[in-house]
Amino acid sequence: MTVTLQDVSMITALPIEGKPLCMSTDFEGWRQQMEALIGMSPQEPEVEDGGKKDRVPAGAPFTWIAANFAHCPEDADDEVIQRYARVYMWYVISRTIFADGTGKNAPWMWLKALTVFDNKFSWGSAALAYLYRQVINC
Repeated sequence: MTVTLQDVSMITALPIEGKPLCMSTDFEGWRQQMEALIGMSPQEPEVEDGGKKDRVPAGAPFTWIAANFAHCPEDADDEVIQRYARVYMWYVISRTIFADGTGKNAPWMWLKALTVFDNKFSWGSAALAYLYRQVINC
């Protein structure tokens, strides 16, 4: 028995019709692009002298998102409200639909998918494909 696309549609109410959600896995310049979309990005980790630089995931820690975007300012204009809405949706889909085994970071590629709110993507198809990939990687 397996999860089908119809199951995903019925359980999550995500659209299964529309444009495919095909995100590039090229993360070149992701910090600059993140700053253009939401106004800031996490700082690059510091490397001690002679120390080896750890691989940094292309995305933001959930703790960083919560610390910087927990509350939208009351006097916010439409642009700021859209920024906070975009970050909130990114946080939610990274925690639920596209969760990974680490549970620590929101991958950059899902924020990229939220650049336009009325994009008509088939989110249900993407969720099922991601689920299958995570099962294979276990």
